[in-house]
This record gives sequence, structure tokens and C-alpha cells, in this order.
Amino acid sequence: MRRRLWSSRAVFSRSVKSPTIRDLWSGARSLAGIVSRNHVIAGPRSVQLAISDVCNTNCIMCAGHSPLLEPKDVVANRYMEPRIFESFVRQCRAMGTFRIALCGGGEPALHPQCDDMLNLMARLGMQPYMITNGLTLDDTRLKLWATLRAHYRFSIHAGDEQTWLRVHPNGRSSQFQQLTHALKVLVASGVPRVSALHVIHKANFAQVREMIEHAREVGVRDVLFRPVQASNALSAVLLSPEEESDLRVGLRRCLGLAESYGIRTNIREYLNNGLWIESGKMNTAPLYERIPCYIGWLYADFDCDGTMRPCLDSKRVMGRVGERPIREMWNSPQYWAFRREARAMPRSRRLVAGCACSQCCVARYNVNLYNLLHLRSFCYGKA
Repeated sequence: MRRRLWSSRAVFSRSVKSPTIRDLWSGARSLAGIVSRNHVIAGPRSVQLAISDVCNTNCIMCAGHSPLLEPKDVVANRYMEPRIFESFVRQCRAMGTFRIALCGGGEPALHPQCDDMLNLMARLGMQPYMITNGLTLDDTRLKLWATLRAHYRFSIHAGDEQTWLRVHPNGRSSQFQQLTHALKVLVASGVPRVSALHVIHKANFAQVREMIEHAREVGVRDVLFRPVQASNALSAVLLSPEEESDLRVGLRRCLGLAESYGIRTNIREYLNNGLWIESGKMNTAPLYERIPCYIGWLYADFDCDGTMRPCLDSKRVMGRVGERPIREMWNSPQYWAFRREARAMPRSRRLVAGCACSQCCVARYNVNLYNLLHLRSFCYGKA
């Protein structure tokens, strides 16, 4: 499971919700590269950087730390070395990268230098994005986070204490209240963007309404729902056909409720395509019979040791930070081979070698880009 700061008070006061000139310029250059086909005019617009595989909870559906897993299947504890991080960020900044998603197989906020990392990105004018469970946020840390122009997406998976405890078997009642307090403080500051993530599975599928009500209570206006992906030992969290039917009824009822509260959700998309997940397994192979993959012009993924890959679920290694410059890897022949294969999928009818294109984690971004390039929408900002 991968989950992925300016220095003056004047800059702190600006909200990350509005596009900045740097954001727009980054997007324009990325699009120009896609249209050109044979050039990358900018570095990756967004990168996902694993900084921590260590976690402080054990969500039952987690592919790295669930109590349902055998000990041998639990993700090993490791952090990214600070020297690798600083080299990485400065190189990406020089290439024009706008957004860095801090993630990993655990909780990124547990990294001992996490706040220093956020401050470095602030000074360089980049936008940090972090998926966090929020359990490290005491009042002291909240004061810092509330001043940063970042996007914090909170992995909550519940709208009430009882459900939260079912999802987090080693959790305590006070932690859900602590999380609720943190959300209220960050939203009230008006500086960072704050959103909620709920992975839907057997322990929480009947509480979608409570999730919407909780978002309204804390002031969150952006809620993302994801169907669980699970197999083997984690299959116990999958919904039965009857539960799946009940979930869809609940989602339809909550769609209007969320809209009446002014809360943005992806419920409509969830209902329309199931986010390409059925019975806990993703199937995006048919999608790439119709559209190309553009991710090679937009995005790159880095492991805790600095290993660079073109996509989260790709086994194709482009190099490692500290051994080769990122710019050199980004423009390397192997990266161009990936781009050509990815772009040619609808014509070749072949998925990209070494990539999990049939279980694509960036399908939504490719759909957004395809629709934009074919003048069907203007939603590139979501990518």
C-alpha cells in the first residue's frame, strides 16, 4: 500500500485551492510534451515518493500491515534517508516538478524528518501532498501543518468511532476524537487543502452516510471513496454480492446528501464504473484497448531507496537517485521505450511489458488526459 512550503507569512496566507502560476506552467509544459509525442518539455509534473514503510496502526484492509496477513507478508520497516530526499527534491525542483506526494508502505508522517521535508518543499515553492492517518498530529505539530500550503488527504475509512475501531483493531477511542480535532483545526486555518479518503470494505460499507456527516461536521469539502482491493489473506474484507448491492443503494442516497452539503465526492464515478474494481480486483485492460497511457510525460515513482520507476505498479527500473541524475533518467532511452509502448497500446493491443496495466493505479489520470486532449472536458487539473 503506497500512500502518498514558502517561508513568509504572506505566502502562508494563500490557499492551495487556487491554481498558482507555477502549477499552471507545469501543466502547460506537460501537455505540450504529450502533444509533441517525441519530447518531454518539462520534468514530471507530479512524483510519488515513498519516505516511510513504518506504520502506527493496522487497518484490516491494508496490504502492508493488516492483522490478517502472515508475518512474512508484512511490509518491512524502513525510512528514506534524508540525504536522498534533499537531493531528490532539489533535482525535481530544477526540472519544474510542481507536486510531490509523500507516501510509502506505511505512515509518511512517522518519518523523523517529515516536517523538515515539508518545510524544504515550502521554501522551494513546491506543493506537498500527503496521505496520512493523522495519528501523529498533536497540538504542536498541528500549528505547523496549519501554516503550510499543502494537500493533506486523511485516510479515515469511518465516520464514527465504532466503525473506526473496527477498521483499526489496535486503535483507541481517543484516537478518533484526536483525528476529528485535527481535521477541524486544519480546515479552520484555511491554508492547506484538506480531504478525506475512505476505502470501502466489509467493516464500513454500511456507514457511508456517517462518513458524509462526519465530513460536514469537521468542515471537509472533498471526500474520496475507493473500493477495496484484496486477495488471498485479505479476501475476508471483500463485500458479498448482497453487500455490494446494499452499498450501491447507500451511495445513491448519499450522492444528493453530499451535494446538498457542498461536499465534492467521486460517488457518481464510483457508481458508473466501480473505479474499475470488481470483487476486489482491478481490471483496466479493456480501457487501454481504447486509450493510450500518458503517464510517462507526467509522473514518476520513487521507492524509499530512491529507485525510480515510471509508474507505481511497474517493475521497470529507470535508475536510482544518488547514482544517476533524475534528469538523465527521465530522458533516458529506457524511459522513452516505456513512453512509446504505453502510448501505442490501443494500436498494438499489447499491454506494456513489466507494468500492471490490467490493474492500473493511474487509470483515472489517463482518462482525464484523454478527454482533455480530445476536447471532451477540461479536467486536467485533477491529474
